[in-house]
Amino acid sequence: MQRLEYKTVKTANGQTGYIMLGSGKPLLMLVGYSGNLLHWNGELVYELAKSYTVYLPDNRLVGLTNSDNATTMEGMAQDTLDFIYALNLEKPIICGWSMGGIIAQALAYDHADKLGGLAFIVSQPDYSYTLGKLHQLVTDLRENPGKESRDRLIELFFSGIPSIEFRKYLAKTILPINHYVYPFNKEAQELQNKAVAGWGVNDAKLQAIILPALITVAKNDQVTKPQASNVLHQLLSNSKLVSYPDGGHFFLHYYPQDLALQIINFFA
Repeated sequence: MQRLEYKTVKTANGQTGYIMLGSGKPLLMLVGYSGNLLHWNGELVYELAKSYTVYLPDNRLVGLTNSDNATTMEGMAQDTLDFIYALNLEKPIICGWSMGGIIAQALAYDHADKLGGLAFIVSQPDYSYTLGKLHQLVTDLRENPGKESRDRLIELFFSGIPSIEFRKYLAKTILPINHYVYPFNKEAQELQNKAVAGWGVNDAKLQAIILPALITVAKNDQVTKPQASNVLHQLLSNSKLVSYPDGGHFFLHYYPQDLALQIINFFA
């Protein structure tokens, strides 16, 4: 995998740190709660870059991203819209992982005409579908970094303990971003906690979205109830649901090639 440069772009209300690679129509990938760009699977991203120009922005207060927008999910959606405008992206597909999918929904509520489609990776209509342990485990790791805290969070994310061989694979597929060392911090967590707590599903607005929507889920996810993806599928009239048997909330690391092909073929 070629080395990637972390860039910043000035936006209407702040700036966004991001990487980009590939060529073709724009695909914008939004990471989830507590995530930074190193959580993405490199094999997935590089496969998508064969068909799209892929943009991976950091969420606000992660990396070099910041803004004066509201400290709400709508405000985080505005961050994304500001990024789209700043780079003059024409109808990008928005791929949201977990909380990133909620940002995508908030963006589509009022700006669907600016988008080319939606892809959800183990996402949810709102955080009532989250199983509860995630926020505390993230706090534990941030305040007490160490093997025990890290292993407990990893076990939750993968719905099991990954093998040594798989951990070696994960190390090889971390995105090679030059000079990128931005762990999740207290300020970012406080913002995201507030944003998800204040967001509620709006069935009518979801049903009004007619954009093509690909919904992917792992049946053994222990972070977000798999039922959440079924609800999204029922509410989004122009959607397709794809279920994976295992891998948990981080199933994309087990099925990167297949997930990339699902996205590419669906929007083709």
